Amino acid sequence: MSETTTASPQAGTRRPARQSEPQTSDVTDASEATGEETSSKRNWLKLAALWSMPAWLVSLIFHFLGLTALVVATISPPPLPQTLNLLAASDEPIEELEEMVVEFEPEFEPEMEVEMEAPDMLSESFELTALLPDSAMMSESVSVEALMPSKPADFAGMDPNGLMADLEGMGAEVGQMAKFFGTKAKGQRICFVVDNSASMTSGRMETALVELDKAIDSLSAKQKFYIVFYSDTAYPLFYPSPATDMLNANDKNKKLVRDWLSTVQMCWRTDGRDAITLALNLKPDLVYILGDGAFTDKADIELAGTPLKGVTIHTMGMQVKKQDRDKFAAIAEAHGGTYKDVGITDEGKQLMKMNGPIPRNQKRNGIWGIKLK
Repeated sequence: MSETTTASPQAGTRRPARQSEPQTSDVTDASEATGEETSSKRNWLKLAALWSMPAWLVSLIFHFLGLTALVVATISPPPLPQTLNLLAASDEPIEELEEMVVEFEPEFEPEMEVEMEAPDMLSESFELTALLPDSAMMSESVSVEALMPSKPADFAGMDPNGLMADLEGMGAEVGQMAKFFGTKAKGQRICFVVDNSASMTSGRMETALVELDKAIDSLSAKQKFYIVFYSDTAYPLFYPSPATDMLNANDKNKKLVRDWLSTVQMCWRTDGRDAITLALNLKPDLVYILGDGAFTDKADIELAGTPLKGVTIHTMGMQVKKQDRDKFAAIAEAHGGTYKDVGITDEGKQLMKMNGPIPRNQKRNGIWGIKLK
């Protein structure tokens, strides 16, 4: 009984020792196994103990702060001075280019103004204002007389200053062609002297107008031309407000001439002296003369007997008699030209049917027939 009682206390004293020994050995073994990691955890535990915060919460806070710093660094990268300088350098030329465009715009304006000088293609001495009606045209003191010599024309004295002689030999330099009733010739300054006497009936006058329009239309803008009709006197281009010099054969002048031709009327008599004199005073190098009979003032005979230098004259007879044909042919032969018989064309007949007969003035009507009674 006593042995049993003595053994029990010893056993009871040893049990606590057995429970504490395993805990101490476990910590020692863990410390040796983990090394520095265990020491690090102890530091975290000590820090957590000082903050009175759980270790997991402190770790979470530090991880959150680290993650936040990473996000901020990613969203807002550090400035790159070189890149910014390049961008600034690239912006400056763009602004300069915009300013250059504004500065250069005024420089284009003068060029546009130069291009607007096209109206200068009109004859230098021809102005539209010169075509305004003049009351003086309604009387015998019509300005046509101002274009004519004060004394009767003398074809032998048509070139007192050698102006026509200066044109001699320029045929080789003239490269532009003219064509009237199929007769081609070289010329730069061309005059058409056309009969508008009362005998130009049955489509003769209409044919002459159609062929005139064709001849003018075929000229180039570098050529100059003029038209003079003759009957009781000379009726210059754009009568009753005549042009005082030849026109450039540009499109605008061609249109003006076409409109004017539709206003031409016929008059009694066939006096050609004034018309021929006016034409030669314009210093042409080529002249076409068209008529349906001899001149009543014998201008054809005088012109044929007075060859002029520097001008070529071609003649056409509109259904003329043989004796009248010979006179026209003599004029052409004396001036290096040719003669040609011409007749009424289908176009002339159609024009007459479409517009009716052209007025014929046996007496003075205020504009036409200014030398008739």
